[in-house]
Amino acid sequence: MDELTVPVQSWMAGGRFTQVDEVELFYRVSAQRSSNLPWLVCFHGFPTSSWDWNLLLPHLEKRYRVLVFDFPGFGLSAKPPHRDYSLWRQLDAVEALLKFLQIREFDLLAHDMGNSVACELLYRREQGDYPFEPRSVALLNGGIYMDLHQPLLTQRLLRTPLLGALTARFSSWRVFRLQYPRVYAQPRQFDETHYHSQWSLMLHNEGRRTLHKTAVYMIERELMGERWTGPLHRLDVPLKVIWGKRDPIAVYSIAQKLCKSNPAAQLFTLDDIGHYPQLEAPARVADCLLQ
Repeated sequence: MDELTVPVQSWMAGGRFTQVDEVELFYRVSAQRSSNLPWLVCFHGFPTSSWDWNLLLPHLEKRYRVLVFDFPGFGLSAKPPHRDYSLWRQLDAVEALLKFLQIREFDLLAHDMGNSVACELLYRREQGDYPFEPRSVALLNGGIYMDLHQPLLTQRLLRTPLLGALTARFSSWRVFRLQYPRVYAQPRQFDETHYHSQWSLMLHNEGRRTLHKTAVYMIERELMGERWTGPLHRLDVPLKVIWGKRDPIAVYSIAQKLCKSNPAAQLFTLDDIGHYPQLEAPARVADCLLQ
């Protein structure tokens, strides 16, 4: 059950690996790099991977060159046990990948943990002389405001300094299969292969060793505060907020608070969708992005 499923093996075959920021990163580029289409760069969330975008890509590939990748410690990328998995270090890896692919200007789409990586990118941009320029930003469900965030029990345990390593070490398919589907509004729309795929991507490259270390982002969100939320509130490029209203973790009030703090933001509410709009309603997410 820990082995990569056939869909994930096919996904991996369509991508590449490269060494950036001292770690091997998996990435995929849809469409030819020589295309004149604009770039769309996607930041995935915790504890999953770029495979979260697999259902959305077919809806976007005629309009964008899409770059998806696995952050260090996630999915098919390397998971060295002694690496720093802070979100600013995650952005260092992203910047190295963008430089390697010679991408300077792009639209940015982020989900969950990826929202906070996007916030760090916007913070660095505000400091001036930044080599990368997001033309627009679109955010899917994520715990941007930790006072409103409602993490699952496993997430709370993983971010705890003393219990996190034990929780990761003894994580099991049975617990995952019980808890993970709760993030979807309609868990039965996905088959067992889908759940096995997500589980195998978490465990790939000895993922249990680093699962608790990658969960540190929840603590960082609390510590960073204004550094990460301020640039969103002041953002001077188009901001779309696309939110599944039935999300039990990144609850809808987060989206409402963000749009109140940045009145220029466009809010797209998906009433019957949970935490993963790009998997639960990919065509509707694409419609929101392409409007």
